[in-house]
Amino acid sequence: MTLATLAALAGALIAAGPTAPVPPAPSSPAASAREALDRGRTAFGRAEYQRAIEVLHPLLYPDVLLDSEGDVVQARRMLGVAYLFENKPDDARREFRKLLELRPDYRFDPLLDPQRVVDFFNGVLKEEEATIAAMEARRRQREKIEEDKRKQQAMRLRLPPLVLRYERHSFAVNFIPFGAGQFQNGQRRKGWLFFGAEAVLAATSVGAFITNFSLYGLQPTRHCNDPTIPREVQCPAGSIDHSQEDTSRTLLGIQLASGGLFFAVAIWGVIDAIHNFQPEVPLPDGAKVSRADPSGARLMLSPNGFGAAWAF
Repeated sequence: MTLATLAALAGALIAAGPTAPVPPAPSSPAASAREALDRGRTAFGRAEYQRAIEVLHPLLYPDVLLDSEGDVVQARRMLGVAYLFENKPDDARREFRKLLELRPDYRFDPLLDPQRVVDFFNGVLKEEEATIAAMEARRRQREKIEEDKRKQQAMRLRLPPLVLRYERHSFAVNFIPFGAGQFQNGQRRKGWLFFGAEAVLAATSVGAFITNFSLYGLQPTRHCNDPTIPREVQCPAGSIDHSQEDTSRTLLGIQLASGGLFFAVAIWGVIDAIHNFQPEVPLPDGAKVSRADPSGARLMLSPNGFGAAWAF
């Protein structure tokens, strides 16, 4: 290789300058937290407790950066033990309390863990016995609520579809006398009252008419009270017998009065039936409905009495 070639190659390398390093791809916060937890676990395993505290503490304070409850439990366990061996019992007690808040049933193993740690943790456990019992009770209550929800959900899935049956009422029934509208609306006592009142008034009016017509016909007969006057001679006004005419007039008055009251009570019943009218009423369980015609209108016996039903 000639001197000129070497000089040209050196000039090209100087012009290119130093090669810029490729920046590493940024890692996610969760991945960084897991990596830090692994470093803290390594330091804890080497009994480098101060180093473990420096790595694990930022993972839990001021905010928990770990996304798994199991990782949080392990971090607090190691941090509490590290504080204990660094002669910081208050900090160790705090971490063990938080550990018990997460896992009330957590315990150290006397066969695997140092006796100092087991004794200290059992002391914290005894101090927080009432609090742990309350937390355990709340946990059992939450589990029971969740179990009840699962059972209810399973029962809903097993239940047959809900079928609602309705009795459809006819608006025209409101205009029928003798309490028909009240019976249709389910007001049986009021229906019987209207039925009885209208029946008595109607019977009185019709009875008075029949009695009047059967006794006196269309025109009552006038007799002469003086028997000495011949029939061919017109009876004087003072001797005319008005008894049949008076009785007929009394019967007519009874007929008209009872008939008027009948119509007044009937109109009252119509107004009351319209006021309380319900187009559709849900049928109670066990109500018998005819199955002959699955759809359309039909007569039926319902809890409200005899009426019409509409299936749809």
